[in-house]
Amino acid sequence: MAADGTLASVFLEEGILTPEELDRALAMRNDVSEDIGEFLVRVGMLSERDRVRCVGLQHGIPFVEITQDMLDPEVAKLIPHSMALRYKALPVERRQDTLKVAMANPLDVQAVDDIAKATGLEPIPLIAVEDAILEGIFHCFGAAGDISDIIVEAIKDADAEVKIREDEPEEEEHVADLKDLAGGAPVVRLVNALIARAIAERASDIHVEPEAGRVRVRLRVDGILHEVMSIPKDLQSPVISRIKVMAGMDVAERRSPQDGRITLVARPQEYDFRISTYPAIHGENVVIRVLEKSAAQITLDKLGMQPEVAEEFARIVASPYGMILACGPTGAGKTTTLYAALNMINSVERNIITIEDPVEYQLNGVIQANVNRKAGLTFATGLRTIVRQDPDVILVGEIRDSETAEIAVEAALTGHLVLSTLHANDSAGAVARLIDMQVEPFLVASSIVGLLSQRLVRTVCPRCAAPFVPDRELLSKLNLGISVDDLEGARKGRGCEQCARTGYKGRSGIFEILKMNDDIRAAVIERSSAATIRQIAIAHGMRTLRDDALQKVKDGLTTIEEVIRVTTE
Repeated sequence: MAADGTLASVFLEEGILTPEELDRALAMRNDVSEDIGEFLVRVGMLSERDRVRCVGLQHGIPFVEITQDMLDPEVAKLIPHSMALRYKALPVERRQDTLKVAMANPLDVQAVDDIAKATGLEPIPLIAVEDAILEGIFHCFGAAGDISDIIVEAIKDADAEVKIREDEPEEEEHVADLKDLAGGAPVVRLVNALIARAIAERASDIHVEPEAGRVRVRLRVDGILHEVMSIPKDLQSPVISRIKVMAGMDVAERRSPQDGRITLVARPQEYDFRISTYPAIHGENVVIRVLEKSAAQITLDKLGMQPEVAEEFARIVASPYGMILACGPTGAGKTTTLYAALNMINSVERNIITIEDPVEYQLNGVIQANVNRKAGLTFATGLRTIVRQDPDVILVGEIRDSETAEIAVEAALTGHLVLSTLHANDSAGAVARLIDMQVEPFLVASSIVGLLSQRLVRTVCPRCAAPFVPDRELLSKLNLGISVDDLEGARKGRGCEQCARTGYKGRSGIFEILKMNDDIRAAVIERSSAATIRQIAIAHGMRTLRDDALQKVKDGLTTIEEVIRVTTE
């Protein structure tokens, strides 16, 4: 344990930081309530592994590095799958009446007590990195847990609770019956198990899709949809009703689309779930977006930006005024990038206000608001009000129409830094998109300081990655501008348990940054095509999306197949 009991003193004793580095870090920390370890990780001065290890030293709790060799499914399953996920706890060793348990938060007395009751053993808490614990849980329990058993139980429960007459139209089904059935234990367990599986597999979206004879469930993992289970048609109404009850939706309304939200705590992490229903021919289609709240603290280095790209983007974000646009399709990570930018410039000296649809992550020290069309709060009306709130920085969730575009440009030209997203294929195309929205070219040229285009590529699974040499003939046909000799560091995943046999685990951003200069401004004012503007930017050293993606192939982070899937030239 540290001499004075503080985490900062442990960093000094372990030689992780020098006194000068610690003083500089403390001076940088605007929010004194933020944990010093978490702050140092956020700004890149400390690794998560070192932070967790030092927290253990501070409290006298042993640190454990979870490896595949130490995982024993029989020992792990001494506690239920749901408990392991809830407490981020993984039993790793049993000795007589004691049980060593790797935990993300070993100071959680309630968690330790619950594990003792569930096992009848004396838990010995160890501290470990949360991601390693979650990977261990996935390895030992699998993603499905006991979902098959839950479905069987739910079917029996549904048969016992509700009998719908064959001649009774589905629309007339009683709301009270639906609510009662949705709250029944088997259905609750089924929905909870589905959500737990999505979290365990790092899914970004859950799709519940009614078909003629079944309900298909798919998860979007690393940008790709995978079918994970099939729910019997008899459970369609109770499962969807349970989700709607959790999200505060109208259970009786099944002919109109609805939106809702659920916040769940899976200790020590908190998740937001955005629910959207769509009335299809076989019943309501439900899509659940999974949002991990800790993602709000994302930093530029964790987005996958190459150091030189991150430096360029940081310089643009440091501009005192002007407009910065993040471009790309839905799900490309644009909003996350803008949040990383806000985290970088967020300070007590700046007034930062946002208008979003919806607010995906809550940021400390930032005034955030949701679009509410029923109340008359749109991007345009919200932006008009924001400029009267004495802002320094404004984030607009998306520029969708001419009115919002014009107000955003005016704000950028009157001393505000405006960040927003725009649906455009690339950074140069964003200029043409704004002009299509009736914004005068000279205003576009004067207001924009930088355009960022991005996509997400799947990254090679680190566990099963192996060196890979592409076929020379195929590489030549693809016309990527590189040779086999350029790809000495290329790797490809062979497929393993951790990556569900896909060879990929996780995603990384690829980026291109178009920084405005006199030549590009002149081209914009002349209404030059997006292709011309792009060529001028490349001539001035712009690194394209494909260039950035190919660099990740050379570094062994992704594959040629991903480059072709995600980028075009």
